[in-house]
Amino acid sequence: MNLLKRVKSLPARHTQSPAVLHESHPQAGPGNLSGPSRYALRFFAAMLVLTLVARGVSGAAMPQVSLTAPSQGTIVQQASATASISAGEGESLPLSAGITVDVLYASAGQTLKAGDAIARLNLTELQDALDAANVTLSQQQAELAQLTASPASITSTADSAWQTLTRAQEDYARTGDRTQAAVDEADAALTQALQAQDEAASRLEELQTQTDPAASEEELAAARQTLDEAQQAAEAARQALENAQNSREDELLAAQRSIEDAESALAQAEAADSQARSSAALTAQNNQAQADALQLEMEKNEESIALLTACIQSGGLICAERDTQLLTCDLTEGQPCPESGGLRLAKEGSELVAQFTLPSGQGDELSAGQAVIITQGSARTEATVRTVTEDSESVTFHVTAALSEEASGFRAGTAQAELIFSRTSYSVCLPVSAIRQDTQGSFVLTVEESRSTFGVRYTAQRVPVTVLEVGSDGQYAAVEGTIGGSVISSSDRAVSPGASVRVAQ
Repeated sequence: MNLLKRVKSLPARHTQSPAVLHESHPQAGPGNLSGPSRYALRFFAAMLVLTLVARGVSGAAMPQVSLTAPSQGTIVQQASATASISAGEGESLPLSAGITVDVLYASAGQTLKAGDAIARLNLTELQDALDAANVTLSQQQAELAQLTASPASITSTADSAWQTLTRAQEDYARTGDRTQAAVDEADAALTQALQAQDEAASRLEELQTQTDPAASEEELAAARQTLDEAQQAAEAARQALENAQNSREDELLAAQRSIEDAESALAQAEAADSQARSSAALTAQNNQAQADALQLEMEKNEESIALLTACIQSGGLICAERDTQLLTCDLTEGQPCPESGGLRLAKEGSELVAQFTLPSGQGDELSAGQAVIITQGSARTEATVRTVTEDSESVTFHVTAALSEEASGFRAGTAQAELIFSRTSYSVCLPVSAIRQDTQGSFVLTVEESRSTFGVRYTAQRVPVTVLEVGSDGQYAAVEGTIGGSVISSSDRAVSPGASVRVAQ
């Protein structure tokens, strides 16, 4: 606008000096223009220049865009992950722990043929270990013989106590019989004495009542004497019976106490015997447990002796017994063999497996039986998914896939796993960069061409589309919509519908 004002002001300045204008320009003629005509021509020329300059400045400010044409294509849903290949099953190769590794010939992941050397162990240390193992075995055998020897017989005190009780019971019975006989005898004597007393009393009474003839004094005195003697004899018999009864009670009591003492002694003897048997049983149980443990130690020692002997016979070499794969090798030259797990080989007939992890969005779509492409260097094969395990803490899925039996050229180590979930063909596919989004939904921008006196003009036009599917790599998408031509796939600055653009050549 400032340039235009300057151009319009030019005639006014020139009209202030008409004399100069006349001196500078001759009269109009056949080959000359009059003064006003020349000024008009100059005015329109300036306007044209300014218009061209303005369009040039405006075009430089337009966004420059790149176009792409919609085309048929295939949208692929796939995933890739770094996998770890190993044998599905492995077994440890026995080693002599503590023996120094002089030379290491193989490394983890290496494929071995039968007879291939893996390591060489120190022969001097092997022989020293074998000698020490033989000494230990001799000691173990002697200790085992002591533990398994027949235990000494237990002397029972209960038998003697039982015999004492039996005799006490027999004595009680004999005492009872003997004292009862004495009591019975005393009782019989008392009965006879009382009968004699009654007879003597009856005789005296008879004499005292006799009247014809009356008893003499001598007869009465003799009868009284007989009665007194009979009474004394009855009293003596009564005392004898009482003594016999008292003696019976005393002897039976003594015999009963002897029985009780014998019963108590028997109970103590049986308790002592039971304790002795329990102690002997516990000792035998402990000895058996120690013997079992010692037997296991001896078996391990014998295995170690056999391993050491075989290793010495092979000159210290540890070799593969069959074609296999070295899964783990924790041996280091100059260092002793570890206690366990130093060498681990693929088990005979074991298949190779690839293990990898997928994020939840991809792992959700994976299931057992699905195919996986495993690549390791130049080797490439198809594997089958065996297990898919979700880790809820890390929101990931751990996948195990078995390589086909025909797979070759693979070894334990890192590989690449590729999974294809789907391949879908579409009639209209575009780069994802061409698809835009606003409050009204998804759309693309096409370029409309128009021509004028000043040239060709390109305008961005909004075309609504529906996104059907986006590839897993995020590069291309399938869309649905009425797209009349090429669409803007990229630009050097923001482009909005209706904006003028420059098309990159």
